[in-house]
Amino acid sequence: MGLWDLLTKPIKLTSALFYWHEPMLYRLKLRGDLLVRCVFALSVWAAASGIFCLLFAFNGNPPGIELSFLMGAILGLGPAFLAMFFRRDHVSGTLWVYDDHILRQRSYVSLGFFRSWSEMQEWPNECISRCLIIPDRALGRSFSVMLLSVDSRAEIVGIPSKIKLKELARHFTESGIPVEKRDSLPDRYSQGFDLKATAAMALIGVLLLSVGLGFHFERVPQPGNQIAVREKAPDLQPDFPQPQIPVNPVPNPIAPNPIAPDNEPTEKNKTPPSTPGKPNTGLPNIMPNRAGVPPNGFPNRFPNRPGGPPSQPDIPTAKPNPNTTTNENAASKRNDSKLIGNPEGGFPFRMVNGEEKTLLGFQYAIGSWAGEPAIRTLNPLYDQAAAPRPGTTIIAKEGYAVGGLKIDAPKYVSAVQIIFQRIKPDGQLDPADTYTSEWIGQPSQKEVPTIEGKGEKATGIHGRRGAIIDALGLVFE
Repeated sequence: MGLWDLLTKPIKLTSALFYWHEPMLYRLKLRGDLLVRCVFALSVWAAASGIFCLLFAFNGNPPGIELSFLMGAILGLGPAFLAMFFRRDHVSGTLWVYDDHILRQRSYVSLGFFRSWSEMQEWPNECISRCLIIPDRALGRSFSVMLLSVDSRAEIVGIPSKIKLKELARHFTESGIPVEKRDSLPDRYSQGFDLKATAAMALIGVLLLSVGLGFHFERVPQPGNQIAVREKAPDLQPDFPQPQIPVNPVPNPIAPNPIAPDNEPTEKNKTPPSTPGKPNTGLPNIMPNRAGVPPNGFPNRFPNRPGGPPSQPDIPTAKPNPNTTTNENAASKRNDSKLIGNPEGGFPFRMVNGEEKTLLGFQYAIGSWAGEPAIRTLNPLYDQAAAPRPGTTIIAKEGYAVGGLKIDAPKYVSAVQIIFQRIKPDGQLDPADTYTSEWIGQPSQKEVPTIEGKGEKATGIHGRRGAIIDALGLVFE
């Protein structure tokens, strides 16, 4: 067993009969256009780098050419790489095959490249009308492919070589799903990326990069191309006449002046008589005291170092005001309501209509976990003409839509009651005109929390789930 198989081996906590990870990039391998997509992404990088070379060349102090390629990689190569390899139709996922349904989870990036999406798809066995299996020998690959017809649409699933196709086909047959074996893949799954678009993008990238580099090297001087001639600068220091300052000799305060006649001290150099009661040291005080400084003292706490700057007294530091608060707007506007239930159970999911249609009802399935009843699935419905099956679907009356939910979730989401509100002419909901549905599941007869949008239109649900729903909330417009 390889390291990857060991790390990704599932923990047997659920009743899944089969579990596997789809082969990485298997959809692109079926199309055979991995190299073409890489060329397209590199061409976008070249075009973006050429544009930044042109823009930076007009700058008065242009940066190095490395910054142009870095910005081209961030704003060109990155988005192109995500679009070529990590969109919804290109990514692989994880499969769980249960007795009565199939789950697939996968993550992909949106077209805006601002966020990623985690998608959880559930296909009940009664919704699967046909299963086509194409083995690896027919594909010429190291993996097999399964095509499922689910509610008039086709879903392709990659199957690694460790899954035994005979056992998988036997399970589908026993579940009432017709299984067929094919030797070829439909053309729409093997059609590669447009070569004309790749060639055009490559031509545009080469042209923009060539023009940008040429313009950059022409306007921006390179080191070593220009050599300045150094000339000897003239000595411009002005010659000012030095003033003649007379210097008086400093007398020796101890010894008498040897030049004076008879070695007698002069009147100016005589030592003044001592004050009565104080000894005469014979040393004159030639250092006058500064104002405010005691004799033989220092103006600061520490003496000045000879030849250094004078020390400064300590400057008191202002203490911060404890009453000062920082005004930060941490609230952010979200479209998701709060979650009711276990916020740590399962994994997150989000089911929203891409066209922002109004939520009209749900198709549900009841299950259990650890001996307690719970809601297993809750799929949004947006069309009243969908002819739902009775007993598993609740949909609004004409002119009404889902405006809120009452959720009973002591441990898991065990029961849900739908609050329908009338649709006003402007498309919003009227909280004053409502009615409620029957309970989905078994309520605990206790007071339960309610989620309402205050007249906002609901477009889907979000929450956390595994084999059953652990937490649930609404998504508003």
